[in-house]
Amino acid sequence: MNSRHPADDICQNTDANPQTGAAKAGRFFAAGFPNAVICYGCICTVLLAPIALLFAVQFADHAEERLFSHYYYIRTTIALMVIGSCTGGVMIVLGADVSTYLILAGLLLIASTGMLALLRCIKGITCALMRRSPSSYRSYFL
Repeated sequence: MNSRHPADDICQNTDANPQTGAAKAGRFFAAGFPNAVICYGCICTVLLAPIALLFAVQFADHAEERLFSHYYYIRTTIALMVIGSCTGGVMIVLGADVSTYLILAGLLLIASTGMLALLRCIKGITCALMRRSPSSYRSYFL
């Protein structure tokens, strides 16, 4: 039965392949290369790195080998950031009582950790866009 209200006709989708906004957004929240790129972007912002870690842990088991390598690379990048930042922070705190050089070494360690994480994200994004796995993804270096 047809309705006389034009709003009812607008809501009906006559496409053969309907995709709602939720279905389009759902692609980014499933295991895939677009999700890996989003995770690398989250790591670059540092504050959203826990979201990238959540995605990497959740989707690693259900992914093929190339995607698994990306999610493993994301997890090692976040581990690198945590280890380097915490070690640098401890060096800064200990250097307050001991030596100024220890403070500078801690700052240098935090800066080099940030640069290494940024380079790893750039490498991961380029590999994900080319749909190939990063080389030596189990290493903490590039």
